[in-house]
Amino acid sequence: MSLILINLVLLILYTYFGYFALVLILGKILRKKVLKANIEPHVTMLIAAYNEEKGIGKKIEDSLQLDYPKEKLRIIVVSDASSDQTDNIVKSYAHEGVELFRVEGRVGKTEARNIAMASIEGEIIIFSDATTKYKTDIIRKLVRNFADPSVGMATGHLVYQDATKSHMGTGQILYWKYESLIKKAQTSMGTLTGSVGCVTAFRKELYTVLPKNIIEDFTEPLMFVIKGYRVVYEEEALCFEETTKKTENEWNMRIRVIRGGMTGMLHARKILNPFIYPVPFFQLLSHKILRWLIPVFIIGIFFLNNLIVFLEPEALFPRVLLYLQFLFYVTAFFSFLLERVGIRFRLAAIPLYFLVLNAASLVALVKTITTDLEATWETHREG
Repeated sequence: MSLILINLVLLILYTYFGYFALVLILGKILRKKVLKANIEPHVTMLIAAYNEEKGIGKKIEDSLQLDYPKEKLRIIVVSDASSDQTDNIVKSYAHEGVELFRVEGRVGKTEARNIAMASIEGEIIIFSDATTKYKTDIIRKLVRNFADPSVGMATGHLVYQDATKSHMGTGQILYWKYESLIKKAQTSMGTLTGSVGCVTAFRKELYTVLPKNIIEDFTEPLMFVIKGYRVVYEEEALCFEETTKKTENEWNMRIRVIRGGMTGMLHARKILNPFIYPVPFFQLLSHKILRWLIPVFIIGIFFLNNLIVFLEPEALFPRVLLYLQFLFYVTAFFSFLLERVGIRFRLAAIPLYFLVLNAASLVALVKTITTDLEATWETHREG
């Protein structure tokens, strides 16, 4: 039993730390460059929107200020049957060349984009969200990657911001910095196996129509890889978003994102053939599948650890591990209570975020096995 316990601990350590170190080393060794050049292809930006009346005007104004030739940039807001003033606000910018593409029936972001893509021509498409703030040179930074014919998709660098320094915000910022380092290293290995959904550019002719309940920012890149193209991370293509600040909002968002990833993995499962796609398989196994299984490992460690301590009270490692678990969970709970009363204690943010992330993974795993993922959901904006 002690050997099983040790192996479970090692699996968790590998998933969060071992893979991180290994992918950084492999990226340095392989050094697969992207052949970049200052090109100006025709670009169409699709801004996904559902009831975004509070922010869509600002998003459009920011998009109109982007540093790219106006005659080569088309801005389209894809409204998924918005029932507020979103569509009217978009129409008020028609004189600036901004277009409204309304989809009836509330079909969800993926299907709305599928429908829009069927009637759009162009070389490069950029998927953007209505709440994402772009740096003015972001299009130039993204499209320069398409000078390399092996590149099918390029994704940018999302920077999370949280002026309130909330526990969830702190955890999300630290976690995303860690993720960004991995994306940079994966690009040097050859390709990413995912993208940043609010800032993704790709060759239009390579787009794959996905089922409406699939979240495209994970699955669409896999389809590009299956077709033999690289998905790359552009570190200088900067965009900004506010973090979630409340545990319940992060919880709901994480369940949705992880379920989308699991459903997407099943859809693109042919990429899990290690003989045909060795690098993507390695990345997906280490960075996704094992992460999704972490809560199972944690539960196994907890019960096995207690059993060993009960049967072998003198064993040192199980006792120390049990004390560390207790300290970790108490710290996370303490952080949650502090958040409830509005007190900030940033050192406690990491345990809380870790628990929220993995509890959400467990729920997502159960739901993926037992139910189909719905195509639509309600987004909760925090003021």
